[in-house]
Amino acid sequence: MFSFDRATISSRKACDPAEGISARRSSPERLKPYHVETLKAIALLGGTKEYVNLSSGELGKLVGVSQQSASQRILELIRDGLVARDLATRRQRIRLTPRGGEVLRKEYADYQRIFEIKETLTISGAVTSGLHEGAFYMRQKGYKDQFRKKLWFEPYEGTLNLKVTGPDLAKLQILQESPGIEIAGFDAAGRTFGGAKCFLATVGHVDCAVIMPIRTHHTDVLEVISKHYLRGSLGLKDGDIVELIVSL
Repeated sequence: MFSFDRATISSRKACDPAEGISARRSSPERLKPYHVETLKAIALLGGTKEYVNLSSGELGKLVGVSQQSASQRILELIRDGLVARDLATRRQRIRLTPRGGEVLRKEYADYQRIFEIKETLTISGAVTSGLHEGAFYMRQKGYKDQFRKKLWFEPYEGTLNLKVTGPDLAKLQILQESPGIEIAGFDAAGRTFGGAKCFLATVGHVDCAVIMPIRTHHTDVLEVISKHYLRGSLGLKDGDIVELIVSL
């Protein structure tokens, strides 16, 4: 997971299984407040986990608009890949796509930042095995020198990977949008290593840091570094739930 090379990653377009078309990513400029309101209404009916029966007229009543306006909202959300629609049955059935869920998580993270977030953020995740690439990056002098200077420790050659689920995914969004401690990219041995940002943290009373590559796709795995071998120091194994206290 700890991969900082600046490489071009080919992204696969998400396909709406019901519409049979490639969904297009919704840009921040295109997304309107009423889109978020509509996604929220669908989600409250259970549309994050499964298709729900919902006509345009019923949606209109929920959000206080006409049937025609509600129908247009659904079409816009389908166009932007935020909602999937199943027309195989007599009634219209719709649900949020993973991208639509990300929009609501972003909204949730914003409200957490307003009402809940102070100087620290508590994130829980399940210990999971990574791709065993962490040791290679931890050995790079360009990173190690910066870790010693900016984090005040030289990390163990490896990372502790935590898989984050549920409401805590919104907290990952907060970290992604926070500045953190910059770890600059560099060139070495004819190879380019990308930049990252870190957040000082503690896990089980052991000092550590969260590290997040700057150029990366969305992920639900949080990587943690420490001068200690955390699995050994804390007696952790895959599947164990760990609570991380992160300083913002």
